[in-house]
Amino acid sequence: MGRSRLLLVHGWGADRRSWDDIAELVAPWADVLAPDLAGHGEAPAASGLTIDQLADDLAELVADGGPVVAVGHSMGGQVVVSLAARYPELVQAIVVIDPAYGADEAEIAHSPDVLADLRRRGTEAGVEFVDRALAGNALHEEVRAQMSRTPGSVLADLFESMYLAPGSIGARAATRAFQPRLTQPCLSLYSTESAADFARSLTWPAGSAIEVWPGATHYLHQQYPRRFAELLRRQRLAER
Repeated sequence: MGRSRLLLVHGWGADRRSWDDIAELVAPWADVLAPDLAGHGEAPAASGLTIDQLADDLAELVADGGPVVAVGHSMGGQVVVSLAARYPELVQAIVVIDPAYGADEAEIAHSPDVLADLRRRGTEAGVEFVDRALAGNALHEEVRAQMSRTPGSVLADLFESMYLAPGSIGARAATRAFQPRLTQPCLSLYSTESAADFARSLTWPAGSAIEVWPGATHYLHQQYPRRFAELLRRQRLAER
Protein backbone atom coordinates (compact mmCIF):
# COMPACT_ATOMS: atom_id res chain seq x y z
CA MET A 1 0.00 0.00 0.00
CA GLY A 2 1.41 3.40 -1.00
CA ARG A 3 1.77 6.38 1.29
CA SER A 4 -1.12 8.79 1.76
CA ARG A 5 -0.74 12.52 1.27
CA LEU A 6 -2.39 14.48 4.08
CA LEU A 7 -3.08 18.21 4.08
CA LEU A 8 -3.75 19.31 7.67
CA VAL A 9 -5.48 22.70 7.94
CA HIS A 10 -5.69 24.40 11.32
CA GLY A 11 -8.60 26.41 12.63
CA TRP A 12 -9.35 30.06 13.36
CA GLY A 13 -6.60 31.66 15.41
CA ALA A 14 -4.48 28.50 15.50
CA ASP A 15 -1.35 27.54 13.54
CA ARG A 16 0.41 24.54 12.06
CA ARG A 17 1.78 23.47 15.45
CA SER A 18 -1.70 22.33 16.45
CA TRP A 19 -1.01 19.26 14.26
CA ASP A 20 2.42 18.35 15.65
CA ASP A 21 1.33 15.31 17.67
CA ILE A 22 -0.84 13.96 14.86
CA ALA A 23 1.80 14.53 12.19
CA GLU A 24 4.24 12.45 14.22
CA LEU A 25 1.69 9.65 14.71
CA VAL A 26 0.77 9.36 11.02
CA ALA A 27 4.36 9.70 9.74
CA PRO A 28 4.83 5.92 9.23
CA TRP A 29 2.16 5.87 6.52
CA ALA A 30 1.56 9.44 5.37
CA ASP A 31 3.36 12.44 3.93
CA VAL A 32 2.08 15.51 5.76
CA LEU A 33 1.61 19.10 4.66
CA ALA A 34 0.61 21.32 7.62
CA PRO A 35 0.97 24.98 6.63
CA ASP A 36 0.25 28.18 8.51
CA LEU A 37 -2.73 29.86 6.86
CA ALA A 38 -2.31 33.53 5.94
CA GLY A 39 -2.28 35.75 9.01
CA HIS A 40 -1.66 32.81 11.35
CA GLY A 41 1.53 31.53 12.93
CA GLU A 42 4.49 32.68 10.85
CA ALA A 43 2.48 33.43 7.69
CA PRO A 44 2.17 37.15 6.87
CA ALA A 45 -1.20 38.79 7.31
CA ALA A 46 -3.18 40.46 4.54
CA SER A 47 -6.21 42.70 4.68
CA GLY A 48 -9.62 41.44 3.68
CA LEU A 49 -8.79 37.73 3.92
CA THR A 50 -11.51 35.29 2.85
CA ILE A 51 -12.02 31.56 3.09
CA ASP A 52 -11.79 31.18 -0.69
CA GLN A 53 -8.47 33.04 -0.72
CA LEU A 54 -7.09 30.61 1.87
CA ALA A 55 -8.30 27.73 -0.30
CA ASP A 56 -6.59 29.24 -3.34
CA ASP A 57 -3.34 29.48 -1.35
CA LEU A 58 -3.59 25.80 -0.48
CA ALA A 59 -4.28 24.88 -4.10
CA GLU A 60 -0.92 26.37 -5.04
CA LEU A 61 0.75 24.47 -2.20
CA VAL A 62 -0.59 21.03 -3.16
CA ALA A 63 -0.75 21.37 -6.94
CA ASP A 64 2.31 19.14 -7.46
CA GLY A 65 2.47 15.67 -6.02
CA GLY A 66 -0.98 14.20 -6.50
CA PRO A 67 -4.32 14.66 -4.76
CA VAL A 68 -4.50 15.03 -1.00
CA VAL A 69 -6.76 13.95 1.79
CA ALA A 70 -7.71 17.41 3.06
CA VAL A 71 -8.24 17.56 6.82
CA GLY A 72 -9.62 20.72 8.40
CA HIS A 73 -10.53 21.79 11.93
CA SER A 74 -13.26 24.38 12.56
CA MET A 75 -12.52 27.24 10.15
CA GLY A 76 -10.14 24.84 8.46
CA GLY A 77 -13.19 22.71 7.70
CA GLN A 78 -14.61 25.55 5.65
CA VAL A 79 -11.25 26.00 3.94
CA VAL A 80 -10.90 22.35 2.90
CA VAL A 81 -14.44 22.08 1.52
CA SER A 82 -13.82 25.29 -0.43
CA LEU A 83 -10.61 23.74 -1.75
CA ALA A 84 -12.44 20.54 -2.68
CA ALA A 85 -15.23 22.40 -4.49
CA ARG A 86 -12.96 24.85 -6.32
CA TYR A 87 -10.20 22.37 -7.18
CA PRO A 88 -11.76 18.89 -7.16
CA GLU A 89 -8.81 17.37 -9.00
CA LEU A 90 -6.54 18.22 -6.06
CA VAL A 91 -8.61 16.57 -3.31
CA GLN A 92 -9.09 12.82 -2.98
CA ALA A 93 -11.15 12.91 0.22
CA ILE A 94 -12.15 15.32 2.99
CA VAL A 95 -12.04 15.06 6.79
CA VAL A 96 -13.65 17.85 8.83
CA ILE A 97 -13.47 18.29 12.60
CA ASP A 98 -16.27 20.39 14.15
CA PRO A 99 -16.38 22.38 10.90
CA ALA A 100 -17.39 26.04 10.99
CA TYR A 101 -20.49 25.54 8.87
CA GLY A 102 -24.01 24.43 9.67
CA ALA A 103 -24.50 27.13 12.33
CA ASP A 104 -28.05 27.29 13.64
CA GLU A 105 -30.30 30.36 13.58
CA ALA A 106 -29.40 31.49 17.09
CA GLU A 107 -25.67 31.43 16.31
CA ILE A 108 -26.13 33.32 13.07
CA ALA A 109 -28.38 35.90 14.75
CA HIS A 110 -25.58 36.54 17.27
CA SER A 111 -22.85 36.72 14.61
CA PRO A 112 -23.11 40.49 13.88
CA ASP A 113 -22.46 41.19 17.56
CA VAL A 114 -19.50 38.80 17.56
CA LEU A 115 -18.05 40.49 14.49
CA ALA A 116 -18.51 43.94 16.00
CA ASP A 117 -16.71 42.79 19.13
CA LEU A 118 -13.85 41.39 17.05
CA ARG A 119 -13.57 44.66 15.13
CA ARG A 120 -13.51 46.59 18.40
CA ARG A 121 -11.35 44.43 20.67
CA GLY A 122 -9.50 42.27 18.15
CA THR A 123 -7.35 39.46 19.47
CA GLU A 124 -8.66 39.90 23.02
CA ALA A 125 -12.10 38.77 21.85
CA GLY A 126 -10.59 35.74 20.11
CA VAL A 127 -8.72 34.75 23.24
CA GLU A 128 -11.97 34.85 25.19
CA PHE A 129 -13.42 32.31 22.71
CA VAL A 130 -10.59 29.93 23.65
CA ASP A 131 -11.10 30.61 27.35
CA ARG A 132 -14.77 29.64 27.07
CA ALA A 133 -14.02 26.53 25.02
CA LEU A 134 -11.10 25.15 27.02
CA ALA A 135 -11.15 26.53 30.57
CA GLY A 136 -9.68 23.87 32.83
CA ASN A 137 -8.48 21.70 29.92
CA ALA A 138 -4.82 20.77 29.51
CA LEU A 139 -4.85 22.29 26.02
CA HIS A 140 -5.96 25.71 27.23
CA GLU A 141 -2.62 27.50 27.45
CA GLU A 142 -1.28 26.11 24.16
CA VAL A 143 -4.37 27.06 22.16
CA ARG A 144 -4.67 30.40 23.96
CA ALA A 145 -1.07 31.28 23.06
CA GLN A 146 -1.69 30.59 19.38
CA MET A 147 -4.85 32.70 19.35
CA SER A 148 -3.07 35.55 21.16
CA ARG A 149 -0.53 35.77 18.33
CA THR A 150 -3.19 36.13 15.62
CA PRO A 151 -3.96 39.72 14.56
CA GLY A 152 -7.45 40.88 15.43
CA SER A 153 -8.07 42.11 11.89
CA VAL A 154 -7.38 38.61 10.56
CA LEU A 155 -9.78 37.06 13.06
CA ALA A 156 -12.49 39.58 12.19
CA ASP A 157 -12.08 39.33 8.41
CA LEU A 158 -12.22 35.55 8.45
CA PHE A 159 -15.14 35.41 10.88
CA GLU A 160 -17.04 37.68 8.52
CA SER A 161 -16.09 35.49 5.55
CA MET A 162 -17.31 32.38 7.36
CA TYR A 163 -20.70 33.64 8.49
CA LEU A 164 -21.77 37.05 7.23
CA ALA A 165 -20.17 37.97 3.90
CA PRO A 166 -21.97 37.37 0.59
CA GLY A 167 -21.33 33.78 -0.44
CA SER A 168 -20.46 32.61 3.07
CA ILE A 169 -21.47 29.02 3.87
CA GLY A 170 -21.58 29.12 7.67
CA ALA A 171 -25.38 29.32 8.10
CA ARG A 172 -27.38 26.12 7.71
CA ALA A 173 -29.28 27.22 4.61
CA ALA A 174 -26.03 28.26 2.94
CA THR A 175 -24.34 25.02 3.96
CA ARG A 176 -27.22 23.04 2.48
CA ALA A 177 -26.95 24.97 -0.80
CA PHE A 178 -23.16 24.55 -0.98
CA GLN A 179 -22.84 20.90 -0.03
CA PRO A 180 -23.90 19.38 -3.41
CA ARG A 181 -20.76 20.92 -4.91
CA LEU A 182 -18.69 18.33 -3.06
CA THR A 183 -17.94 15.15 -5.02
CA GLN A 184 -15.36 13.60 -2.68
CA PRO A 185 -16.16 11.31 0.26
CA CYS A 186 -16.23 13.27 3.50
CA LEU A 187 -15.62 12.03 7.04
CA SER A 188 -17.26 14.49 9.46
CA LEU A 189 -16.22 14.37 13.13
CA TYR A 190 -18.26 16.27 15.72
CA SER A 191 -18.16 16.90 19.44
CA THR A 192 -21.95 17.33 19.72
CA GLU A 193 -24.94 15.34 18.52
CA SER A 194 -26.84 18.47 17.50
CA ALA A 195 -24.22 19.46 14.93
CA ALA A 196 -23.95 15.88 13.71
CA ASP A 197 -27.73 15.67 13.33
CA PHE A 198 -27.67 18.58 10.90
CA ALA A 199 -24.86 16.93 8.94
CA ARG A 200 -26.92 13.74 8.76
CA SER A 201 -29.74 15.71 7.13
CA LEU A 202 -27.52 16.41 4.11
CA THR A 203 -26.83 14.06 1.20
CA TRP A 204 -23.14 13.19 1.00
CA PRO A 205 -21.07 11.47 -1.70
CA ALA A 206 -20.61 7.72 -1.52
CA GLY A 207 -18.10 6.64 1.11
CA SER A 208 -18.89 9.51 3.48
CA ALA A 209 -19.39 9.01 7.21
CA ILE A 210 -20.33 11.02 10.30
CA GLU A 211 -18.88 10.30 13.75
CA VAL A 212 -19.49 11.91 17.15
CA TRP A 213 -17.16 11.96 20.16
CA PRO A 214 -19.47 12.96 23.03
CA GLY A 215 -17.84 14.87 25.84
CA ALA A 216 -14.93 16.11 23.72
CA THR A 217 -14.06 19.77 23.37
CA HIS A 218 -14.15 21.71 20.10
CA TYR A 219 -10.45 20.79 19.75
CA LEU A 220 -11.06 17.05 19.39
CA HIS A 221 -7.94 16.23 17.39
CA GLN A 222 -5.61 17.89 19.89
CA GLN A 223 -7.42 16.47 22.88
CA TYR A 224 -7.20 12.90 21.58
CA PRO A 225 -4.35 12.82 19.02
CA ARG A 226 -3.85 9.04 19.04
CA ARG A 227 -7.54 8.38 18.61
CA PHE A 228 -7.69 10.88 15.77
CA ALA A 229 -4.60 9.47 14.06
CA GLU A 230 -6.20 6.02 14.22
CA LEU A 231 -9.38 7.46 12.70
CA LEU A 232 -7.33 8.81 9.79
CA ARG A 233 -5.62 5.43 9.37
CA ARG A 234 -8.97 3.64 9.26
CA GLN A 235 -10.22 6.16 6.72
CA ARG A 236 -7.14 5.45 4.62
CA LEU A 237 -7.80 1.72 4.69
CA ALA A 238 -11.47 2.25 3.79
CA GLU A 239 -10.43 4.15 0.66
CA ARG A 240 -8.44 1.21 -0.70
